[in-house]
Amino acid sequence: MRKTVTLSIFSFFLVSCVSTTPPTSPKEQIQYIDLTSDDKKELVNEYWVVEKRQDPKYPVDAAKEGLSGCVDLIVGIKKNGKAGGYKVKKSYPEGVFEKHAAAALNNWQWSASDKNTDKAPVLTSIKLDFMVSNSKNKAEAEKQCGFPHKQ
Repeated sequence: MRKTVTLSIFSFFLVSCVSTTPPTSPKEQIQYIDLTSDDKKELVNEYWVVEKRQDPKYPVDAAKEGLSGCVDLIVGIKKNGKAGGYKVKKSYPEGVFEKHAAAALNNWQWSASDKNTDKAPVLTSIKLDFMVSNSKNKAEAEKQCGFPHKQ
């Protein structure tokens, strides 16, 4: 009787191990069309049109300090028209505006253009500017971000 119970338990574990199969393929990765270079940046309009854009919130600490700046993000636009992640390409001043830029970008929505019937995902570059009047870093912000301050 004892051998039967032991053999039954052993058989159960053996069958359980055999019936458990590992996944056949890793999680499918999205194949993006890379439009991040300066000469291809405008091509994004041939694939995707911004339907909903949210401006970033200005960080309170940056406003108090009178800082202006910008964040240039590389963003993936997925088949569903939503942001599929981002990477900071450049920011000035570093560590000040990135989180606010990314938070706003996550709320953007794109629709496929008439030419993009397959809803091909793309990587593109989006620059968000943060300007405050009479900023203490006006000259450097203009140089780093390429925008003129308005007084």
